[in-house]
Amino acid sequence: MPDHEGASCLLAAAERDLKAISNMLDAEKFPDEIYGLLAQQSVEKALKAWLTFCDREVPRTHNLRLLLVLLTQAGETVAKEWRLIDLTAFAVQFRYEAYEFADARLDRQAILEQVDELFQRVKNILGNTAAATLCPDQNSNTAPQSTA
Repeated sequence: MPDHEGASCLLAAAERDLKAISNMLDAEKFPDEIYGLLAQQSVEKALKAWLTFCDREVPRTHNLRLLLVLLTQAGETVAKEWRLIDLTAFAVQFRYEAYEFADARLDRQAILEQVDELFQRVKNILGNTAAATLCPDQNSNTAPQSTA
């Protein structure tokens, strides 16, 4: 049985990273390494939400290629998502060293659009259920009310 709550929590985390990169389009204010890392994190969490919804084991990995292979093995179509695998380097290699852009800087607007497209797709797969509805508020200081 799909873990709706777990999938929704992961998708809510992906949405937070997506919101962050949508406000980081100015390359003068935010280094490519930081933008790329948060974009990668949003993709990773969205893919893991999708895997969770498919009732598949979710590995502890930053490797987007592996997550896409697992989704394919689960019978999912991930053709468009393959364009995002280069972001894996931002969670591993460029997390600790400088990003050397040989030809050009990251196309932040294109990345943002692709990450948002993935987010919207996974949100639709989860049934358009608002992540906040199923995911317990982790910032709440109040305990759930007892009905007894």
